[in-house]
Amino acid sequence: MKKLVVFFIPLSLLFLFSCKSNDGYKPNAGGKAGDLLIVMKAKHMNSDAGKTIKEIMSQPYLGLPQEEPIFTVQMAPYDNLNDFMKTMRNLIMVNISSKVEADTILYYKNAWAKSQAMVRINAKTEQEFINLVQSHSSDLIDFFNKAERERAIKYYRKYINKEFSDKIRAKYNIFITVPTGYTRINEKKDLIWMSEGNAGSSEGLIVYSYPYTGKGTFLKESLLNKLNVVLKDNIPGPSDGSYMSVEMMFPPIYKAVKVGEEKVAEIRGLWKVVGDMMGGPWIMHAHLDKFNQRVIVVFGYIYAPEVKKRDKIRQMEAVLYSYKNLNKPKEKDKAKEEK
Repeated sequence: MKKLVVFFIPLSLLFLFSCKSNDGYKPNAGGKAGDLLIVMKAKHMNSDAGKTIKEIMSQPYLGLPQEEPIFTVQMAPYDNLNDFMKTMRNLIMVNISSKVEADTILYYKNAWAKSQAMVRINAKTEQEFINLVQSHSSDLIDFFNKAERERAIKYYRKYINKEFSDKIRAKYNIFITVPTGYTRINEKKDLIWMSEGNAGSSEGLIVYSYPYTGKGTFLKESLLNKLNVVLKDNIPGPSDGSYMSVEMMFPPIYKAVKVGEEKVAEIRGLWKVVGDMMGGPWIMHAHLDKFNQRVIVVFGYIYAPEVKKRDKIRQMEAVLYSYKNLNKPKEKDKAKEEK
C-alpha cells in the first residue's frame, strides 16, 4: 500500500499556483458563503468517486431545525475550468490517474485568490480516492469550515460595535467582536444580553459567568442545567410568563474545541420559548477563566423563521471564536508556571 501524504503547503510556495499576473495581483475569492466547487474529470463526476466526495462535503450541518448542507456543492469538469472558477472561495481539485505516484491530500490558502481555501486530492484509482477522502472526511470539512470562520472574523473586525465590545471587556476583561448590527443591550450583575432585529427575525449574544467548582462544572449536563436557569431568569418570551429554554427533544451536541490556545467546551442545539411558539438554533462556548476561577459562557442564538439558518449560525460561530481572555495570572501563579 502506498504511503499516504497529507500536509499543508507553506505560504512561500503558493506563488507556484497563483493566477498569472505581471504584478502578482490576486483577486478576492468569489462565491457566496458556504459555496464549494469540486473540479474533476467528467468521467468521474457521476461515478462512485464523484458521488462520495459530494456526499461528504454536502452532509447535513449539525444543530439546525431544518436540514441544510454543510456546504453548497457544485461540480465542474476540468475541461470547463476557467479563471473565474479558479477564484472560488472553497475549491477542491481532484486528480485520479494511473500516473499518480502516491495518494495525497494537499491543503492551500490564498493559492489563486485572496482568502481562498483550496485542496488538491491525488489518487491512482477511484477506489483509492474513495478510501482517501472517507478516511480524511473530518479534516476536509474542518479545513473549509475554518476558512469560512476566518473570513467572517476578518469581516467583523472591520465592523465592530466598539461600545458593546468595551462593555464586555469592562465587566469580564475579555474581548469579543460584537457586530455593528447589535443595537440593544441589557446588562445585569453577571450577565450581558445583546441583540439585533425585530419581532419577526432576530439574533442575540449572551455573556455570563459563575464560579468554577471543579471538573464537573464542564460536564454537558452541568453546563446545560446552568444555561436553562440563566435563560429562564433573564430571557423572557413575547407573552406573559414565557421564557427561552433549551429544546431537549433534539439532544444538544457537545464537543471540545480550541479557541486560540484554549480548550473550550462547545455545545450547539435548538432553543424554544416555553409558553409560546418560537425557536431556532443556538451555539455556546464555555471558557475556564483560571485566573479568576470562574466559567465564562458566550451563548449565541438565531431566530429566523422560514429562512435558511446555516450561514447565520456559522457567522455566530465566528463571533464566538473571536474570544480573547485578557486576564493575567496573579504573581504567585505566574511564578509557579515559570518554575
